Amino acid sequence: MAQTLLGKIQILIAATLHSLLDRALESNSLAVFDEYIRDAEQSMETLKSALVDLSATIKTLRAKYDEASNEAAKLDLQVDAALQQNKNVLAKVAQSKLNHQLDIARTYQDQYEKQSATYNTLLEVVQVLQSKVDILHSQRDQVATLLQLINSKNVIAHSIKDVETIADDRTARIVENVRTQLDTADARLEVATSRLSDQLDQEIGDATLNAQLEARRQRLGLT
Repeated sequence: MAQTLLGKIQILIAATLHSLLDRALESNSLAVFDEYIRDAEQSMETLKSALVDLSATIKTLRAKYDEASNEAAKLDLQVDAALQQNKNVLAKVAQSKLNHQLDIARTYQDQYEKQSATYNTLLEVVQVLQSKVDILHSQRDQVATLLQLINSKNVIAHSIKDVETIADDRTARIVENVRTQLDTADARLEVATSRLSDQLDQEIGDATLNAQLEARRQRLGLT
Protein backbone atom coordinates (compact mmCIF):
# COMPACT_ATOMS: atom_id res chain seq x y z
CA MET A 1 0.00 0.00 0.00
CA ALA A 2 0.96 3.70 -0.22
CA GLN A 3 1.96 3.72 3.43
CA THR A 4 4.54 1.02 2.69
CA LEU A 5 6.64 3.41 0.62
CA LEU A 6 6.27 6.21 3.15
CA GLY A 7 7.29 3.86 5.96
CA LYS A 8 10.30 2.64 3.99
CA ILE A 9 11.44 6.19 3.30
CA GLN A 10 11.12 7.13 6.97
CA ILE A 11 13.29 4.14 7.94
CA LEU A 12 15.88 5.01 5.29
CA ILE A 13 15.98 8.62 6.43
CA ALA A 14 16.27 7.72 10.11
CA ALA A 15 19.04 5.11 9.69
CA THR A 16 22.46 6.47 10.63
CA LEU A 17 25.49 5.41 8.62
CA HIS A 18 27.31 4.38 11.78
CA SER A 19 24.43 2.10 12.80
CA LEU A 20 24.58 0.48 9.35
CA LEU A 21 28.29 -0.16 9.87
CA ASP A 22 27.65 -1.79 13.24
CA ARG A 23 24.93 -3.98 11.72
CA ALA A 24 27.31 -5.02 8.94
CA LEU A 25 29.94 -5.94 11.51
CA GLU A 26 27.45 -7.83 13.65
CA SER A 27 26.20 -9.86 10.68
CA ASN A 28 29.74 -10.15 9.29
CA SER A 29 28.35 -9.22 5.88
CA LEU A 30 28.08 -6.30 3.48
CA ALA A 31 24.46 -7.29 2.79
CA VAL A 32 23.27 -4.53 5.14
CA PHE A 33 25.11 -1.92 3.06
CA ASP A 34 23.85 -3.41 -0.20
CA GLU A 35 20.25 -3.66 1.01
CA TYR A 36 20.23 -0.03 2.13
CA ILE A 37 21.76 1.13 -1.15
CA ARG A 38 19.26 -0.89 -3.19
CA ASP A 39 16.24 0.30 -1.20
CA ALA A 40 17.42 3.92 -1.23
CA GLU A 41 18.06 3.91 -4.96
CA GLN A 42 14.64 2.39 -5.68
CA SER A 43 12.93 4.91 -3.42
CA MET A 44 14.82 7.78 -5.03
CA GLU A 45 13.68 6.72 -8.49
CA THR A 46 10.08 6.62 -7.29
CA LEU A 47 10.42 10.04 -5.68
CA LYS A 48 12.04 11.51 -8.79
CA SER A 49 9.05 10.38 -10.83
CA ALA A 50 6.76 12.04 -8.29
CA LEU A 51 8.85 15.22 -8.50
CA VAL A 52 8.31 15.41 -12.26
CA ASP A 53 4.54 15.15 -11.79
CA LEU A 54 4.56 17.63 -8.92
CA SER A 55 6.60 20.13 -10.90
CA ALA A 56 4.02 20.09 -13.69
CA THR A 57 1.19 20.41 -11.16
CA ILE A 58 2.89 23.35 -9.45
CA LYS A 59 3.33 25.19 -12.75
CA THR A 60 -0.34 24.65 -13.59
CA LEU A 61 -1.47 25.85 -10.16
CA ARG A 62 0.72 28.92 -10.42
CA ALA A 63 -0.72 29.76 -13.84
CA LYS A 64 -4.29 29.33 -12.56
CA TYR A 65 -3.53 31.45 -9.50
CA ASP A 66 -2.09 34.22 -11.68
CA GLU A 67 -5.13 34.03 -13.96
CA ALA A 68 -7.55 34.20 -11.02
CA SER A 69 -5.60 37.06 -9.43
CA ASN A 70 -5.63 39.06 -12.65
CA GLU A 71 -9.38 38.55 -13.01
CA ALA A 72 -9.85 39.63 -9.39
CA ALA A 73 -7.84 42.79 -10.05
CA LYS A 74 -10.11 43.66 -12.99
CA LEU A 75 -13.22 43.11 -10.89
CA ASP A 76 -11.75 45.25 -8.13
CA LEU A 77 -11.43 48.12 -10.56
CA GLN A 78 -15.00 47.53 -11.74
CA VAL A 79 -16.29 47.84 -8.15
CA ASP A 80 -14.48 51.17 -7.71
CA ALA A 81 -15.73 52.45 -11.06
CA ALA A 82 -19.34 51.49 -10.28
CA LEU A 83 -19.20 53.22 -6.90
CA GLN A 84 -17.67 56.33 -8.42
CA GLN A 85 -20.54 56.41 -10.92
CA ASN A 86 -23.06 55.85 -8.12
CA LYS A 87 -24.18 52.57 -9.68
CA ASN A 88 -24.79 50.65 -6.49
CA VAL A 89 -26.42 47.61 -8.09
CA LEU A 90 -23.54 47.14 -10.50
CA ALA A 91 -21.12 47.67 -7.61
CA LYS A 92 -22.82 44.90 -5.60
CA VAL A 93 -22.75 42.53 -8.56
CA ALA A 94 -19.09 43.28 -9.22
CA GLN A 95 -18.24 42.92 -5.51
CA SER A 96 -19.98 39.53 -5.39
CA LYS A 97 -18.00 38.37 -8.43
CA LEU A 98 -14.84 39.76 -6.86
CA ASN A 99 -15.44 37.83 -3.63
CA HIS A 100 -15.94 34.62 -5.60
CA GLN A 101 -12.83 35.24 -7.69
CA LEU A 102 -10.76 35.94 -4.58
CA ASP A 103 -11.91 32.62 -3.10
CA ILE A 104 -10.79 30.88 -6.26
CA ALA A 105 -7.43 32.65 -6.18
CA ARG A 106 -6.91 31.74 -2.50
CA THR A 107 -7.74 28.11 -3.23
CA TYR A 108 -5.17 27.96 -6.01
CA GLN A 109 -2.65 29.77 -3.80
CA ASP A 110 -3.16 27.30 -0.95
CA GLN A 111 -2.78 24.33 -3.30
CA TYR A 112 0.29 25.91 -4.90
CA GLU A 113 1.96 26.50 -1.54
CA LYS A 114 1.12 23.02 -0.25
CA GLN A 115 2.40 21.26 -3.37
CA SER A 116 5.52 23.46 -3.40
CA ALA A 117 6.23 22.47 0.21
CA THR A 118 5.73 18.82 -0.69
CA TYR A 119 8.07 19.20 -3.68
CA ASN A 120 10.79 20.75 -1.52
CA THR A 121 10.46 18.01 1.08
CA LEU A 122 10.68 15.22 -1.50
CA LEU A 123 13.65 16.92 -3.15
CA GLU A 124 15.46 17.12 0.18
CA VAL A 125 14.66 13.47 0.89
CA VAL A 126 16.29 12.51 -2.41
CA GLN A 127 19.34 14.63 -1.64
CA VAL A 128 19.77 13.12 1.83
CA LEU A 129 19.36 9.56 0.56
CA GLN A 130 21.81 10.21 -2.28
CA SER A 131 24.37 11.54 0.18
CA LYS A 132 24.05 8.41 2.32
CA VAL A 133 24.27 6.13 -0.71
CA ASP A 134 27.39 7.92 -1.97
CA ILE A 135 29.13 7.53 1.41
CA LEU A 136 28.22 3.84 1.65
CA HIS A 137 29.50 3.23 -1.88
CA SER A 138 32.77 5.02 -1.09
CA GLN A 139 33.30 3.05 2.14
CA ARG A 140 32.18 -0.36 0.91
CA ASP A 141 35.62 -1.63 -0.12
CA GLN A 142 37.20 -0.58 3.16
CA VAL A 143 34.47 -2.27 5.17
CA ALA A 144 34.92 -5.40 3.05
CA THR A 145 38.63 -5.38 3.91
CA LEU A 146 37.74 -4.84 7.55
CA LEU A 147 35.45 -7.87 7.53
CA GLN A 148 38.23 -9.99 5.99
CA LEU A 149 40.63 -8.93 8.73
CA ILE A 150 38.05 -9.71 11.41
CA ASN A 151 37.48 -13.18 9.96
CA SER A 152 41.20 -13.86 9.72
CA LYS A 153 41.59 -13.10 13.43
CA ASN A 154 38.46 -15.02 14.46
CA VAL A 155 37.05 -11.99 16.23
CA ILE A 156 33.32 -11.68 16.88
CA ALA A 157 32.42 -8.03 16.29
CA HIS A 158 29.06 -6.53 17.20
CA SER A 159 30.19 -2.95 16.75
CA ILE A 160 33.13 -0.80 15.72
CA LYS A 161 34.30 -0.83 19.35
CA ASP A 162 34.80 -4.59 19.19
CA VAL A 163 36.96 -4.21 16.09
CA GLU A 164 39.22 -1.78 17.93
CA THR A 165 40.38 -4.69 20.07
CA ILE A 166 42.37 -5.82 17.01
CA ALA A 167 45.66 -4.06 17.61
CA ASP A 168 47.46 -4.11 14.25
CA ASP A 169 48.13 -0.79 12.53
CA ARG A 170 46.36 -1.65 9.27
CA THR A 171 43.07 -2.44 10.98
CA ALA A 172 43.37 0.65 13.18
CA ARG A 173 43.84 2.88 10.11
CA ILE A 174 40.82 1.39 8.35
CA VAL A 175 38.68 1.67 11.48
CA GLU A 176 39.70 5.31 11.97
CA ASN A 177 39.04 6.20 8.33
CA VAL A 178 35.66 4.48 8.15
CA ARG A 179 34.57 5.84 11.54
CA THR A 180 35.59 9.39 10.58
CA GLN A 181 33.83 9.28 7.22
CA LEU A 182 30.58 7.87 8.58
CA ASP A 183 30.52 9.96 11.76
CA THR A 184 31.20 13.14 9.78
CA ALA A 185 28.44 12.33 7.32
CA ASP A 186 26.00 11.46 10.13
CA ALA A 187 26.75 14.73 11.91
CA ARG A 188 26.25 16.71 8.71
CA LEU A 189 22.95 14.99 7.94
CA GLU A 190 21.58 14.80 11.48
CA VAL A 191 19.62 18.06 11.43
CA ALA A 192 18.21 17.46 7.96
CA THR A 193 17.18 13.86 8.62
CA SER A 194 15.53 14.70 11.94
CA ARG A 195 13.53 17.51 10.39
CA LEU A 196 12.61 15.47 7.33
CA SER A 197 11.40 12.59 9.45
CA ASP A 198 8.98 14.97 11.17
CA GLN A 199 7.87 16.52 7.88
CA LEU A 200 7.19 13.35 5.91
CA ASP A 201 3.79 12.56 7.40
CA GLN A 202 2.71 16.17 7.18
CA GLU A 203 3.90 16.86 3.65
CA ILE A 204 3.36 13.59 1.79
CA GLY A 205 0.84 11.85 4.01
CA ASP A 206 -2.15 12.96 1.96
CA ALA A 207 -4.04 10.27 0.08
CA THR A 208 -3.59 11.79 -3.37
CA LEU A 209 0.19 11.88 -3.36
CA ASN A 210 0.45 8.51 -1.64
CA ALA A 211 -1.75 7.02 -4.35
CA GLN A 212 0.47 8.53 -7.04
CA LEU A 213 3.60 7.15 -5.41
CA GLU A 214 2.08 3.73 -4.90
CA ALA A 215 1.04 3.49 -8.56
CA ARG A 216 4.57 4.36 -9.61
CA ARG A 217 6.05 1.96 -7.05
CA GLN A 218 4.05 -0.87 -8.57
CA ARG A 219 5.00 0.15 -12.10
CA LEU A 220 8.67 0.17 -11.10
CA GLY A 221 8.36 -3.31 -9.58
CA LEU A 222 8.90 -2.10 -6.00
CA THR A 223 6.06 -4.13 -4.49
